[in-house]
Amino acid sequence: MQGVALITLAVFLLAMADASVKYFSLRMPLWQLFLGVSFISVPTLGAWLFRQVRARRIRIRSLRWAALRSVLLLVMWITYYAALPLIPLSVAAVAIYTAPLFIALFAAWWGNERLSPFGWLAVVLGFAGVVIVLEPGSLGFSLAALLPVVAAIFYAMAMVVTRRHCRGEHPVVLAFALNVVFLLASCGGAVASQVFTQAAANVPFLLATWQPLGVHEALFITAYALVLVMINISTARAYQLAPAALVGTFDYAYLIFACFWGYWLFDEVPTAHTWVGMLLILLAGLLVARRPSR
Repeated sequence: MQGVALITLAVFLLAMADASVKYFSLRMPLWQLFLGVSFISVPTLGAWLFRQVRARRIRIRSLRWAALRSVLLLVMWITYYAALPLIPLSVAAVAIYTAPLFIALFAAWWGNERLSPFGWLAVVLGFAGVVIVLEPGSLGFSLAALLPVVAAIFYAMAMVVTRRHCRGEHPVVLAFALNVVFLLASCGGAVASQVFTQAAANVPFLLATWQPLGVHEALFITAYALVLVMINISTARAYQLAPAALVGTFDYAYLIFACFWGYWLFDEVPTAHTWVGMLLILLAGLLVARRPSR
């Protein structure tokens, strides 16, 4: 029960954080948000990690694979957050939660993990759900709706790299590497926003001019950084306390919370297509969780 409570809290906070990014997308560009978060997380994690490595309590095994994992996750966050100002939060949530299906496929192709018949059924159901939600070919279809699917692909690749090459790496090392990559990318994004000023009109959330931070924006950045820490700790602890299949099942509560925050903050009401697709992806995720590849 503690594990279930922790993962439910984690996905509730994650949905709230994503909705907050969507809400503040008109007030600050993405790179400004990432830089503010990195200024808080990198020194904090770096100081703790330095003491642990110096005391030989933690050993850094492979910076190369940790860096590759971090870059893949960076691309995941960029593509997902770039879609939030353009599409309903519920649609983005449904699309990003195809990640377990891509993980199953990539693990079968690259990780020598054979997919069971239930695994293949889950893949088919999941992608059918995505097609129902996105409605490609219809008048309401937007290419921006494909961005969360791309994000799911990069997340799946990062998880396969984690499983195959970073399994023995300490979580703090991986978290520190990720935040360092975020910091470097934010500096590059700051330069890009000054160079590609004409393109800023097309993708303002990525290339808009950085804005002076007011009290609300500064509080948001600080709260966002703290919430991310809480999400990471709660998720890790949940998997330590409860079976992975059970935790993975309640992870899908994110879809419900995303619908709640989308309605509460943006008056977004999921369509019937979204609910049907969500149910199919939920069923697919349960099949993957309870019928693991072998």
